[in-house]
Amino acid sequence: MITPKIEALHILIQWLNSRTSNIILPKLDLDKSSLGSNACLSGFIDSDGNFYSQFIRNSKGICNNIKYYMRITQRQTYHKIDLVFSNSYFYIMDEIKKFLLVSNITIINRDKINYIESAYEIRTVKRESCSILIRYLNNYPLFSSKHLDFLAWSQINEINTKKQYKELKYSDLLFTLKNSMNDKRVEFNWNHLNYFYFFS
Repeated sequence: MITPKIEALHILIQWLNSRTSNIILPKLDLDKSSLGSNACLSGFIDSDGNFYSQFIRNSKGICNNIKYYMRITQRQTYHKIDLVFSNSYFYIMDEIKKFLLVSNITIINRDKINYIESAYEIRTVKRESCSILIRYLNNYPLFSSKHLDFLAWSQINEINTKKQYKELKYSDLLFTLKNSMNDKRVEFNWNHLNYFYFFS
């Protein structure tokens, strides 16, 4: 595990160990291996990330001002203070920033019921950052429907990189892809789970 939530995992392990003597589960430290070497970041994106795209169509239907990125937003601190692990999420957000070559971490405020939560946010706005992310998620796919959003977002990246949007058919495809993502998605396909790397 790579976040302060390891404290909750340790509580669960302690609870399980207290109820059996057959198998004693170890409490491992935070995983500080390279983010590119395992699926931890993929799980983090599945939980707290999303894929975004925006563009403007001119009078001929051609898209311009194309913007797209993956965004991860995470509250600044874990709700419990642990004597062993830091309760700040800055460390892992900074590691993600460095791995994806993101320029900075933005501090934002999110409206919650009865309070405002301060959070860290990372966006892969640079082409190089998007390329790193695509390579990573092709190696360690997402599990949820965000995998489908990623596939659409990857196509948007390819169309923009190759400047294919200058043709009407590709501008139309951009529009279709954008409207198949996130809360606009109406079709779901779970075939990617047939090749889930956990079972391979």
